[in-house]
Amino acid sequence: AGVTLLAVALLIMVGLPLWSLLAKGFEDRDGKFVGLANYVSYFSTPALFNSALNSLHVAAVTTAIVVPIAFLFAYALTRVVLPLRWLFQGISLIPIFAPSLLPGLALIYLFGNQGFFKALIGGSIYGFDGIVVAQVFYCFPHATLILTTALATADARLYEAADVLGASKIRVFFTVTLPGAKYGLISAALVVFTLVVTDFGIAKVIGGNFNVLATDVYKQVIGQQNFSMGAVVGMVLLAPAALAFVVDRLVQRKQVALLTARAV
Repeated sequence: AGVTLLAVALLIMVGLPLWSLLAKGFEDRDGKFVGLANYVSYFSTPALFNSALNSLHVAAVTTAIVVPIAFLFAYALTRVVLPLRWLFQGISLIPIFAPSLLPGLALIYLFGNQGFFKALIGGSIYGFDGIVVAQVFYCFPHATLILTTALATADARLYEAADVLGASKIRVFFTVTLPGAKYGLISAALVVFTLVVTDFGIAKVIGGNFNVLATDVYKQVIGQQNFSMGAVVGMVLLAPAALAFVVDRLVQRKQVALLTARAV
């Protein structure tokens, strides 16, 4: 009964707003049904369509930077004799306790127009570069947590077999470690991609004139009171996040099947 009650509450709190958002995208400002006219208008407006491309660009670049760095850091935490390991692990998790606004504000204080170290960068921190740097800082602990778990639950039998067969450390890394952590890598990449695509705080604080989907929703709804177009942008924003979530669930199923017969 408790699970059913919770499911109903979640359906009401999440399902009804999503249904309202979906319905609003097929209406004009006066609430009249217009079919796909709003979506056609969105994809035919270069400024709005470029926001979707900008969001995907930022998410792809951030994912390509965060996942390798987080993997190396997680590898050091789980496979290297590292003094004060608990300290490094604790420091890596600090950004997870702060809102996404904090990295953007920190970069502005350091490298903004009135920042302490503005002369060191020789340019502007606002825009694409600033968003990527702030997102890397914000998403790093999320990827580190996933990859640390993936590496810590590796099958020890494979390493024993590789050691008995006389495989070198490099060969063990590429034939045992990477294949064993592939589901963790995929999951971390999808989580980072989803966080970046759906984040509003960093893009709003340090984005400048670089528009993304999350800020477009704000401009359409709050700035122009155009709820119909805001609903369209919201659905476009939801699509890559929902797709990444579905793929992540499929990957997790395979990962669970892989861990059922492991030896630590």
